[in-house]
Amino acid sequence: GGGGGGGEGAVTMRSSSIVTHGSSRTDAGVHALDNTMHVDLPPRVSRREPTRTLPPHEPHVVASALNHFLKKRGAPDVAVTRCIRVDPDRFHARFSATGRTYHYRMHVSPTPPSLFERGRVWHVCSGAGDRLGAGDSPRGDSSPMYGGWGLDVDAMRRAAAHLVGTHDFSTFRANGCQASSPVRTLWDVRVDAAPSWPPFPAVPSTDLYPGRDDFSKVEVTTATERRRARVAEGGKDRARAPREPLTSGGVVITAVGPSFLYHQVRLMVATLRAVGAGEIDPARVPELLAARTPRAVPAMAPAHGLYLGRVHYDGTREWSSLGAVPVEEGAD
Repeated sequence: GGGGGGGEGAVTMRSSSIVTHGSSRTDAGVHALDNTMHVDLPPRVSRREPTRTLPPHEPHVVASALNHFLKKRGAPDVAVTRCIRVDPDRFHARFSATGRTYHYRMHVSPTPPSLFERGRVWHVCSGAGDRLGAGDSPRGDSSPMYGGWGLDVDAMRRAAAHLVGTHDFSTFRANGCQASSPVRTLWDVRVDAAPSWPPFPAVPSTDLYPGRDDFSKVEVTTATERRRARVAEGGKDRARAPREPLTSGGVVITAVGPSFLYHQVRLMVATLRAVGAGEIDPARVPELLAARTPRAVPAMAPAHGLYLGRVHYDGTREWSSLGAVPVEEGAD
C-alpha cells in the first residue's frame, strides 16, 4: 500500500524503518512457493527539491528495485513475482486473505532423495509394500510402488475424504496453538502420486481454491497501468492456469481451506502416511477426529516437507484500517 519504492524510493527505504506485514506465519524449515506481504512506503520525495513530493513509482518499477536489492543483499532464493499498489485503508495482507493452500511432499523410496532434494521432502522408506505380496497392489500388478516399500495411495485418499468439511480439529492441533476455536473448514484434501523431480511448477496452481483472486476493490492504478493491463492478454494470468495432477513417483498431499490450526497440516500428513502404511484403517479417521486429542494420532511430519503453496484473496473479506478486527488464520 501507499506510494514510493524503487529508484529514489529505494534510497528512502534503506534509510527508514519499514515494517512489512506478512500474510501467513510458518515454522522454521517450512518452505513457501508463493506468499503475500504488504508494506506502507513513505512518500517519494525529490532529491533535488526535498520539499516536493513526486508521484509514486509504478508497481513493476518497485518490484524490479526490490529484486535488485534482494540479490545484492544475498537473498537469491527470494524474489518478488508480482507487485500492485493497493488502498492502504482497505487491504491487509493477513486480514484480507480468504484462503490458503498447503502442499506436503513425500519421497517414497527405499533409497534417500537426491542431494538436491534433501531438506525439501520427507523421505518415507517403508510402508504398505512391507505387507503386500507381488500382484497385491491396488492396481493388481507388481508395481515397484508396492514391491517391498511404498504407500497405499488409494487408502490415503479415502482417509483424506473424512477430513474435508467443517470439523473440530483438536486431534490435529498442536500444543501452543493460540487459536480461540479448534473448529476449521477444509475445502479439499488431495493425495496425488507425483514425481519427486521436478517438485512443483514455478508458480503454484489454484485449481483447488473455490474462488479466484480479485484485488479490483483495493487496487490503485493509473491510466497508463490500466491501458497496459487491457493490452496484456486481456488481463489473464497464464502462469496460474489450472494444471493436471502429476501421476507418477512420490506423494504430494494438498490441503486447501480458509485457515489452519498450529501444525494442523503436519499432523494430518503423519496420519495419512500411517494410513498408507497400513498402520491405521481409513475408516478410523472419524474416530480419530472425535478423540479430540493429538495423542490419538502419530507424531507430526517434519517441517521440511511442507510448502505454503499460496495465500488467496477473492475480494470478499472487507477490511478497514479504521475499525479492523483481527481474524485468526492459524499457522503451520
